[in-house]
Amino acid sequence: MPDRRRIFALLNPIAYSLHPAMAPGRALAVLLALAPFAGSVAAEATGSGTASRSAAPAPAASSAPRSSERGYAEPSSLQPPASSLLPSLTDGPAEIAPLAAEALLLDLAAAGNRLVAVGERGHILLSDDQGGTWRQAPVPTRATLTAVTFTDPRHGWAVGHLGTLLRTVDAGETWQRLSANLDRESVLLDVLFLNANEGFAVGAYGLFLRTRDGGATWTRSDPQPDQYHFNQIVRTADGAFFLCGEAGTLLRSLDGALSWEPVPPPYDGSLFGLVALADGQLLVHGLRGHVFRSTNGGAGWLPVATSVPTLLMHGLRLRNGLVVLAGQSGNFFLSRDRGQSLELWRPGSADGVSALLETTDGSLLLVGEKGVRRIAAPPLFTAPAAAAP
Repeated sequence: MPDRRRIFALLNPIAYSLHPAMAPGRALAVLLALAPFAGSVAAEATGSGTASRSAAPAPAASSAPRSSERGYAEPSSLQPPASSLLPSLTDGPAEIAPLAAEALLLDLAAAGNRLVAVGERGHILLSDDQGGTWRQAPVPTRATLTAVTFTDPRHGWAVGHLGTLLRTVDAGETWQRLSANLDRESVLLDVLFLNANEGFAVGAYGLFLRTRDGGATWTRSDPQPDQYHFNQIVRTADGAFFLCGEAGTLLRSLDGALSWEPVPPPYDGSLFGLVALADGQLLVHGLRGHVFRSTNGGAGWLPVATSVPTLLMHGLRLRNGLVVLAGQSGNFFLSRDRGQSLELWRPGSADGVSALLETTDGSLLLVGEKGVRRIAAPPLFTAPAAAAP
């Protein structure tokens, strides 16, 4: 097992062993949501450089006692390891929590007129008034759920930590566990279904799953040998598939996701999402405000300038053609020219955002470290600058 995989395997149970009263939001959110990205995020977030695509050399052996290492303490014989607490804290159904809509949420999707949001502790929330009110659905797991998708108003899937795969056939009212024979270290980060039968789930360490029967059975393949994390899978209007992820990972498939080819990466840092524009152009976004645009199906990329080096977790093309990129600390970016340029937009909230969705009235619903909230639609046109006195 690679060193970083072992570190992640330890982080997972430690995060789950924290009492909810400790660090209500931020610390737990970072552990649960960003632990899979530790390798690339740490490399880039701590300096101005980017994460290297090559593996770090093995550390030299040391004769010093392990208790002298930073952050390490010899385990006590009276205290069980955190990993032994994992089953008792994560097995069983999600608890119904009155403030679930204000806890960490990581993704949301539309199921017809219903909205469905997923997040930590197995929380799945349903709204039948476009995000005005939310209620919690019963869910057979307490694992953190990272992504959700629907192909029609009734059929949906959710994925997450501990190799969790879930399916609903009644618009999210009830959820059924699915099995892909994954171990508890497996983390799924995105899910995409083309119809009620054919779908994909991707995640940490190059995990790639495919189903042709709605999730009853899954097959596993290895699109790339480096085992970098896959953060998102996207299908464009012309039928091409893209995978983006850690350390500049960018793959393309032109044969229905049967085979994959590497696309020359625009840079070596982590890429968190790809937005397919109406005219076939593509935007890919990632760490430290990095955004790149392609006009030739991903064969080549041009940088798009951003004024703030913020982490960009999610992108969305609105019905009116605007493109919104959701960043951290209240920093969003808007494009009115199909991704050729980006302008900073600060709608007034400084919370971390994981995903966004456009409602029927054009406003935006955001999910992140403080649950779900609504903001007004971004301005369609930039207000002209005031004339000098």
